[in-house]
Amino acid sequence: LAAECLATMPFETDKAVAFIDEYSKYLEFQSDLEILAKPPPGYLSNAVDLRSGLQAIRTAAARGDYSNQFQFDSDISDLINSANDGHLNFQLCSMSIFQFAAHDLLVVSISPDGVATPQLYTIEDARSYASGATNISPIAFINGFGAASVLESQARRQWLQDPDAQYNMAVSNLNINGQGEVGSNAFALDSAWRGVDSYKFQFANQTSKDYKVVAAMSTKFNFNYTSGKDLYNAVCGQTAPASPAPSTTPSPSQSAAAVRRSAASTTPAPSSYPSPIMREDHNLIVGYYPTEHGLEDVAVLGVPTFQPTTEAEIYNFAVLAQYFVGNATKDGKTKIIVDLQSNGGGLVNSGMALYSVFFPNETLYSATRMRSHDALDFIGTIFNAIAGNANGTRNPVMDTSGLLIDSIVMPDQESTYNSWSGFYGPYLRGGIPSTAIAAESKFADEANPATDPINTDGLGGELDFKTPPFAPENIVILTDGRCTSTCSLFTDRMISKGVRTVAMGGRPHPGAMQAVGGVKGSQALELSDIDKAAQLARSALNQSIAAGAPILSNVSQARFQEVMPIPLKNFPLPLSTGGLNYRNTYTKNDTDIPTQFIYEPASCHLFYTAQTIDDPSVTWSLAANATWGSGTCVGGINSDTGSLGSQTNNEAGSTDSSSNTDSVSPGSHEALGLLLAL
Repeated sequence: LAAECLATMPFETDKAVAFIDEYSKYLEFQSDLEILAKPPPGYLSNAVDLRSGLQAIRTAAARGDYSNQFQFDSDISDLINSANDGHLNFQLCSMSIFQFAAHDLLVVSISPDGVATPQLYTIEDARSYASGATNISPIAFINGFGAASVLESQARRQWLQDPDAQYNMAVSNLNINGQGEVGSNAFALDSAWRGVDSYKFQFANQTSKDYKVVAAMSTKFNFNYTSGKDLYNAVCGQTAPASPAPSTTPSPSQSAAAVRRSAASTTPAPSSYPSPIMREDHNLIVGYYPTEHGLEDVAVLGVPTFQPTTEAEIYNFAVLAQYFVGNATKDGKTKIIVDLQSNGGGLVNSGMALYSVFFPNETLYSATRMRSHDALDFIGTIFNAIAGNANGTRNPVMDTSGLLIDSIVMPDQESTYNSWSGFYGPYLRGGIPSTAIAAESKFADEANPATDPINTDGLGGELDFKTPPFAPENIVILTDGRCTSTCSLFTDRMISKGVRTVAMGGRPHPGAMQAVGGVKGSQALELSDIDKAAQLARSALNQSIAAGAPILSNVSQARFQEVMPIPLKNFPLPLSTGGLNYRNTYTKNDTDIPTQFIYEPASCHLFYTAQTIDDPSVTWSLAANATWGSGTCVGGINSDTGSLGSQTNNEAGSTDSSSNTDSVSPGSHEALGLLLAL
């Protein structure tokens, strides 16, 4: 009934075509459009040409091929989601009305010992298996197709670029993550309607069970509409998008001590985990001393996020990390596991602060590039003209844009650029027209303030380690592949020092798995931030023209009007939320190919067991035994069975160029969705 309701929404061709034209201007700020269309060998997600794909949908819309708004929105959403980039996202008007899911259907992937090939079970059966039951049966088929292949297909639209990480999104092995949050579910991941109203599970013992897909209505709507037209007018007829989420950047003028949260606002410690030795009030960072045999000299630092949201949390995150690590060494712990399972990233400075706890007193390396295009050039030219004018007024939007030459520093944290044109280029790198390389931030200028401590000088302050507390070979980073954004930056820095990684779970195949399977871009940018920068540049340009001293030439002014994004509030169809990846990340060894497109296997790959479902600390024992004990790995760069030479069995080196976006049939998302869901 809900799907039928959505199908009655009208479709206005002119608005749809204009929407694509205007969104395409924002999409130009996506950092990797060219290489995403033609990725290098080793990239495991599909190639996708977003610009050609949008134009194909535009052509179909102009022909009048779409019969309703939901059909159109679904095709655009599927295209954007196919980039598998957690920073690239939006929500279109008709996609926010209903969510279609089988919420009570939790599936787990279980290996008997962490090394043998896992099988799929319902979570109830897996718990029985963990308790010693012998009469349970694995799931063999879902809607007549192999169960594992169905889950792989279900997860393919997700925001992770690695198929093993995607698979971990589909299963519920990490039932409670390190922040105490309930884990994921394959049959609630993709909330769009895919033409499937139920899932038939067939088990290896020939029994079966059916699960219904249910439509849940968004709580932001009072559903009293009597027709598809009424629904369309209420949801898609509004010209103003919803207000963007408030910035998570705290005010630097606030005292960290003054804004620390009281004990009354704390979050309970994550259930299913052991009692922590130390934890931040909201489980942003948690320290454990495992008591299992063989782990007597091992400490565990759980870091489920790098996303503190207040100045107090930023301060506490860094200081508590050093406090725990320092105490662990005093208490005789000689090894440490940094548990990053399900870490979705956060603030770059928090990631760098944690890195500086383990490796203090050194220059923090980071290397990024933005994609060069006309709109970025115009904004950068105008902002730098204003900043370089003694009479100009410097706006906070300019400071946060990353485009002011006096705020840009090279990866060595010392060298700078003399002009905007010298920085902008464009320079062709990895097939992408790009800016020159730049550090993420001037970390040396931010060394160890009380509000945002990072130990780059070893001179004391909030973080005061002068030497590394653990040898690199005694540090292990534990992930489930769902490590994104700042998590990837932190992990890359740690690996560069010789730290090893263990990746858990993934598809039921032998061989290596990537420790970082999420977006590796260094900066997510909200569409609202681009909006602010574009409108500020437009206003400044108009003022300069009115004053008789135009910043741009007449030819450039005409081009400016063609390429500059219009305000989101003026969009022909509402765009409630949205963002993209603004900067690509690079390593010291390769400043041409973004890390997003470089295959990097973990040191060791292990599978989850039945015991890990309700006792995630079992993963620590598995990782420790495989790294420092007598345990073995399924694969990995430190494993005979998972050496890079055997990666062809796990799809490394393959690219899928079959993603043809030259033509689009309206409603093709439904046929594709049916195939994937089945």
